[in-house]
Amino acid sequence: MRIRQRLGQRWLIGATAAVLLLTSCGQTTAPPPSATGKPVKGGTAIMAGYVGEGPSYLFPLYSASYWDVGFVPWFSYLMWRPLYVWGKNGQTVFNDSRSLAYPPVFSTNSSGDTVATITLKHWDWAGGRPVTTRDVQFWMNLLEQEKNNWAAYVPGKFPDNVKSVQYPSATKFIVTFNAAYSHLWLLGNQLTQITPIPQFAWDKTSASSRVGNYDMTPAGARAVYNYLNGQAKTTSTYATNPLWQVVDSAWQISSYDPTTNYVAFRPNPNYSGPTKPKLSHLVIEPFTKDSAEFNALESGTLSYGYVPLTDVSAIPGLKAKGYKIAYWPQASWGGILISYAPKNPATPILKQLYVRAAMTHLLDMKAILKDFEHNLGSYAAGPVPNPGGHAPGTTAYERTDPYPYSVSAAKQLLSSHGWKVVPNGTTTCQHPGTGPGECGAGITQGQPLTLNLLSNTETTLNAQLTDYIKSNFSLAGITINLHLATIGNMTSIQGTCISPATTCSWNLNLDLEFWPLGWPGWLATGGEMFGCGAGGNPGEYCNPTETRLVNLTHTSSSASAMDNYQNYFAKQQPDIFLPMPVFRISAIKDNLQGVTPQDPYLGLYPEDWYYTKK
Repeated sequence: MRIRQRLGQRWLIGATAAVLLLTSCGQTTAPPPSATGKPVKGGTAIMAGYVGEGPSYLFPLYSASYWDVGFVPWFSYLMWRPLYVWGKNGQTVFNDSRSLAYPPVFSTNSSGDTVATITLKHWDWAGGRPVTTRDVQFWMNLLEQEKNNWAAYVPGKFPDNVKSVQYPSATKFIVTFNAAYSHLWLLGNQLTQITPIPQFAWDKTSASSRVGNYDMTPAGARAVYNYLNGQAKTTSTYATNPLWQVVDSAWQISSYDPTTNYVAFRPNPNYSGPTKPKLSHLVIEPFTKDSAEFNALESGTLSYGYVPLTDVSAIPGLKAKGYKIAYWPQASWGGILISYAPKNPATPILKQLYVRAAMTHLLDMKAILKDFEHNLGSYAAGPVPNPGGHAPGTTAYERTDPYPYSVSAAKQLLSSHGWKVVPNGTTTCQHPGTGPGECGAGITQGQPLTLNLLSNTETTLNAQLTDYIKSNFSLAGITINLHLATIGNMTSIQGTCISPATTCSWNLNLDLEFWPLGWPGWLATGGEMFGCGAGGNPGEYCNPTETRLVNLTHTSSSASAMDNYQNYFAKQQPDIFLPMPVFRISAIKDNLQGVTPQDPYLGLYPEDWYYTKK
């Protein structure tokens, strides 16, 4: 859906425990020169939004059907941030100053379980009331009853792995987990899911009911969730519904058009964070095409836009018009998402490793980097990013394409497994069965190697890659039927294949931003992405080896746990991992300061932004 790059991750293993520390994530270009001129309070910053899509849900207990992992940090995240935040000074590290609580104090109880004691900072809601542990408890109670609707839910993980939660005071709560876990994993992927929400304003079962303690019973919690979820679906009232004005982050929504996706914010006067907003307004401007966004940028109407990869030659002209340029790195991965849904007729074919290996052999990763991404991207063969091409967080195996470009190797893999390969035609299974030289379980005699590819062509890069994949797959007789959709419809179409769906309209999905690492899973340990039954696993990939290796990254103190996990996925190619371009080549008005370094997790912090007067 969106396009981006991740920069710099490093895994450090301590002498007594595995410490998963992400560092070295910065700009890929030299920082802009220091600001000159006097800071000016006020002003409106107009930023280009995502092409073809906008926010469609804001209640911060996101259901999978509405959760857009790209737009979350640009919409509801501006109003309600999670308990713990990662991303600091352009690096993929824990951000203590922006977090609503002090770092957890970990201990081990007599049963060997990990215990986290958490103390809230002094933080206020809009209106002046403090954020308390009752607001944490409110969110936890709703989550407990509605966990199957929680987009980040992975069965057996949070909140299933929570044995008990105690709230001894208004500022302190204690979470006891059901086993011993990696402290960094808990901080990076579990406790970060908690998002305090205003119990004193939202604990209602209808618009006319008084605020109560309904969440303290299972039935009451479900009724409150249903009410808030229903309000969140009513996009026409986002800017007028008083519920959504009770925020604890820096911004309140002031205008929203669900037809165009135009959204504007004003500062929260009671914001308690480290930096108070200086701008008077923030606007996220919608565009249906990247060409339209670029026209607006060239006309000077945007304070903060981006240069499409196809328009890099225009950068000198933009600089002459008063823009500074900065690459926006991002911790993420993407590529060709594969559906293994039970009702997907192509699942028996796609479950065969030799088929996935053949498809990967047909894609020239170096050519994609050079010809389509202007050598601004990076490649990793698995889900642990390799920003810059030399990130120490990735193994040597993952940094090396395990199935390098070779049409002959692709043909040989297919023919040696019972397929009649017809280049530029239709390859079919000639020898069905599960023995040597046969096509594999569930594949029938004469079955064509024909796959439906879901893609959008609203961004030039996606359009180019769609044509490239279709053309190159045909070299081994793999027929691709295109299913084109708008960016805004991609998420809902992805869901048409997810169980218990009875039909499946796509087999492959070209998504260069399938998983941006970031809230609520800051660390690339795989649970939210590939966990069996996980809400963030629309491809429904699941096998026992995968489950064991993912679980070890959550519990093991050994350096090998992370290495074995990423090497296994690089070999298996459960999705075909493609080179990742930069998220954006940002163009920022010379007098707009505080924007860089840009957050590798895509978070926006407009409270840091300000204009200068020359």
